[in-house]
Amino acid sequence: MAELVPPTPGQVISTPVEEISFLEKLAIVPALLTTLCTVAFAAVTAPFRGEAGTRTFKEHILYTALRTAVKNLSTGQMQFISEPFSKIYEKWCKDNGSQPEFVTLKSGCKAFWMGDHQTAKYIVVYYHGGGFSLDGEDTHLKFYHGVQTTLKESDIPVAFLFVEYTLVPHATYPTQVREAVESVSYVMTELKRPASDIILGGDSAGGNMCLAVLSHLMHPSSDFPELKLADGDKLKALLLVAPWVHFGMHWESSRRNLQKDFVSPYGGEMWARTYLGGRESDFYTEAAEAPADWWKDAKVEHVLCTVGSDELLFDCIDAWVKKYKSVNPDGITYVIGAHEAHIAPIMNVRFGLTTETEQGAAIKSWMKARL
Repeated sequence: MAELVPPTPGQVISTPVEEISFLEKLAIVPALLTTLCTVAFAAVTAPFRGEAGTRTFKEHILYTALRTAVKNLSTGQMQFISEPFSKIYEKWCKDNGSQPEFVTLKSGCKAFWMGDHQTAKYIVVYYHGGGFSLDGEDTHLKFYHGVQTTLKESDIPVAFLFVEYTLVPHATYPTQVREAVESVSYVMTELKRPASDIILGGDSAGGNMCLAVLSHLMHPSSDFPELKLADGDKLKALLLVAPWVHFGMHWESSRRNLQKDFVSPYGGEMWARTYLGGRESDFYTEAAEAPADWWKDAKVEHVLCTVGSDELLFDCIDAWVKKYKSVNPDGITYVIGAHEAHIAPIMNVRFGLTTETEQGAAIKSWMKARL
């Protein structure tokens, strides 16, 4: 299988996402067959998974399938067999009887609206997860539409601006953070919204981007566009769902939850390496590496951080929360979903798991209370 060569840092490739070689396209079939064989073996051995495995048979099968697919398919192949986030959004709008509303930022990056931003009390600028390599899914739209509906019932109109940032390997860091900063600047300058009306939200890699934007507000970097707040002004909130705060897989939870999560060390290390594109990591890419003082007097009113107890990333997220809380003791709400895997509120929708997650319920109740 052909390897995708990481571009130079910040380089944008003009080749469309779907343009992989003919041989790579052919290789998708045996890769999927291999995945099916692995899943079949997992089904046979599921009764013997013990406490080190998932709680349910369905989770065991689904998580095995995802881990195996990521190992067997290249990033280009996975992008080829999926749809761009904007296309998924257009279909979602059609199914829900709403009109698509796109925004093109100055860089050419696309974003799109869920909800009426003209009447909304707050704007949530949202960055989806996927290791910077995979697009957002309809599950993002379904889950946050549910959040939006819950808030509307409490007379809290909120609009979501989903950012379709450039994926790797078509661009590497710092392009994605530049686009994230640009989206916030758009809301502040073009829509004339104060920072106190803006919530930054993101899951996994999207949570990483939220923290990079917050770091840039507090410690301006020449790698990103200028973004200034008025004196004393702060963002309304950060909504972080299992933020990817550290790229290393040496944490104890990476071993403890190896068979309980659909994320794999292989996938995490591969995506992190491709995202950096040869650059050294820094506090903007790995929030958990920053010292506690880096987060002191953060330019945000409050942070909600959720994580599942069965995540590979649990320990590094927990370590970052403790740092942040040590200098902002009343500035963060931390929710641990018992027996929940990575970004469970969003992925459980994909898996057809209908029981509401602890993290999902916490997001709704927190937003109702804070807004």
